[in-house]
Amino acid sequence: MEPSGRQGGNSDYLSAPFVAVPRELLRRFAQLGLHPHELVVLLQILASGQTEGTTELSPHELGERCGMSSKEAMACVERLVTEGFLAIGERYDDQGAHVTYFDLQPLWDKLKGRQRMVQPQPSGQDLVSLFEEEFGRPLSSLECDQLRAWLGEHGYPEWLVVEALKESVLANKYSFRYIDRVLYTWQKNNVRSRQDLEQYRVQYRERQSQVRGDAQAGPTKPRSRPSPPRTGGRESARDERYASFYELFPD
Repeated sequence: MEPSGRQGGNSDYLSAPFVAVPRELLRRFAQLGLHPHELVVLLQILASGQTEGTTELSPHELGERCGMSSKEAMACVERLVTEGFLAIGERYDDQGAHVTYFDLQPLWDKLKGRQRMVQPQPSGQDLVSLFEEEFGRPLSSLECDQLRAWLGEHGYPEWLVVEALKESVLANKYSFRYIDRVLYTWQKNNVRSRQDLEQYRVQYRERQSQVRGDAQAGPTKPRSRPSPPRTGGRESARDERYASFYELFPD
């Protein structure tokens, strides 16, 4: 049976690469809190990974494919990372050059409704393996250097680094920069033991509850000035200090 004329006319188009997009992403993107232009950014990253085998897109390339300026595209990327839809990984290529790439694993976790949790570290499992398991990818050399700096130069105990990793997983922010901010904040607040950390978390939750309570209560109304007491009649004598006032505003 010969193909129809319409099928024959579409043969070149149908032989081009196609991109598989999860139906749930198209059906629920608004429900997840994604804006249409952010969805376009994610779809272009997905398309690059499926058809080109890489998500190493420069801001200019990503913006061009999305019909945006590079600044607009990276603003979308920043929000996607902040809201836990996207991660940015780092690695070295075959020539030893440092490159970054987009990681869509946080998006898939959101679609599955899965919240990744750090499991207790089994005996013999090193921190690098634990981080790679939670990040879902190998760590770059720079990330391994950062991990060694936390334990050595900065003097963070291993258990505290694991707790910071837990914080990042709970926040769905798979970023060494985020973990570094958590560790710095704890250090700044004199967290030295597990008891200190638990106390800090309790105080932090209390502060957040207070902020939310103040926001719900709304701005306080300014107090009205008390009205001057009324007299039964007009004062018999005027204060001469206000003679000019009486001239401008006579009775």
